[in-house]
Amino acid sequence: MIGFPKYFCVLFVVSISISAQNKQLLYGFQEIPQSLLQNPGSETPFTKHIGIPLLSGIYINGGTNNSLISKLFSNDGVAINTKLRSIIHQLDTGDYISVNEQLDVFNVGFQRSNDKDYISIGFYQEADFTAYYPKDIALLFYEGNTDGNGNIELSKSYDMSSLRYRGDVIGVFHVGISRRMNEKLTVGARGKIYSGIFNVQSLNNKGTISTRLDQNNAYQHLLTNFDATLRSSGFTKTARETLIGDALKNLFIGGNIGLGVDLGFTYNIRENIKVSGSMLDMGFITYSNKVITYKVKGDFEVNNLGLLDPPAEETFSYWEALSNDFNAQVDREISHKTYLTLRPLKLNGALNYGFGKQVRKYKRATACPTFNNTATTNFQNEIGVQLYSIFRLSRPQIATTLFYSRSVSDFLKAKITYTADSYTFSNIGLGFSAQFGKFNIYATAENLLGYKDIYNAKKIGAQFGMNLIFDR
Repeated sequence: MIGFPKYFCVLFVVSISISAQNKQLLYGFQEIPQSLLQNPGSETPFTKHIGIPLLSGIYINGGTNNSLISKLFSNDGVAINTKLRSIIHQLDTGDYISVNEQLDVFNVGFQRSNDKDYISIGFYQEADFTAYYPKDIALLFYEGNTDGNGNIELSKSYDMSSLRYRGDVIGVFHVGISRRMNEKLTVGARGKIYSGIFNVQSLNNKGTISTRLDQNNAYQHLLTNFDATLRSSGFTKTARETLIGDALKNLFIGGNIGLGVDLGFTYNIRENIKVSGSMLDMGFITYSNKVITYKVKGDFEVNNLGLLDPPAEETFSYWEALSNDFNAQVDREISHKTYLTLRPLKLNGALNYGFGKQVRKYKRATACPTFNNTATTNFQNEIGVQLYSIFRLSRPQIATTLFYSRSVSDFLKAKITYTADSYTFSNIGLGFSAQFGKFNIYATAENLLGYKDIYNAKKIGAQFGMNLIFDR
């Protein structure tokens, strides 16, 4: 029987998350300058902003799928091994680990003298990791090649293709422009230069593991049509001081360079109805610094393989013999060739309806006669729907958000959201932006109902920032 220590499965299961980088509270919140990062074609009710360095935008998002932590560690009298086995069978290849973090290093913007264009410039650091749940591999780790009752299954093949993961730590320098074309339409674009710090990925793997009886009626374990690739960049140094030094150097336009673009628009159908949309991170990064690519391809057969936890005195010889057999049968290749990765493409869209009293009017390009000196109007209340999609390693993830925003006073605006996706239908979020003179502070939090029972929460996300805003 093939088997692995069960704690590996525990570590994976409690890490399953559904972070999606969906910033539904920030999107369309035009009083916050960082909303331009979600839609470069957003309208801007200010003439200049300066983000507080390292504090203008701090974002983190994470969670657990299917309340797994609560189920695993709940005090219900059920043995933890029983619960773990149930969860491993319950998950499928559509579940995935995904963690995202973003930090604004600096962010500034200003309105040009032509009164039509708003220019924004900044730099942020982002970390993103995604790994899909390899169900067959997890079952093989936990139960070995048995039916769960200790009986070896000769007819079952374990698929290795579900092993898919990718992680990046990058720095992004960006310059954007939002231009009001006329009294109805505002469009925008943002150019990006990516600087890759670290990358690790393994995609498009294939192969199966199965067991059969050989001619001597002994068990024979087969790895068939195995073809796997692991790529990494930035991990060749082992000394912590050197690794950190390289990370800081690569953060600001290091050896791994990429280009990207964001596009967006806002269109006022009527004075109180508008539609908007954006397409973010259409781009790539070319990794060439400290690159290592491992490729393994071939078939592997081993006879009479028992437990993978041999007696201590036999451990070294056991693994040495197994490694020698593997190396003799399977082709391996190590290279240092440059490789390219695409950024995860994100799509946003929204329809807004404003009502109540008009709380603010602001003009852009009043000197331009084609605008007829019309002003953009903000209403005290706004409701609408937002759509979001991100293209992951094998499929897009989609979310729908209903929102209500209100200008509570001259200095405070709040937004509440209800978001539904394929994982949860109870994500209620709250955000606010407060203005004290030229000082702006904002904060958002997702899944507020989950904070009362953090172990049962399916998703937790928050963002915070401070800016100086002029001429609102």
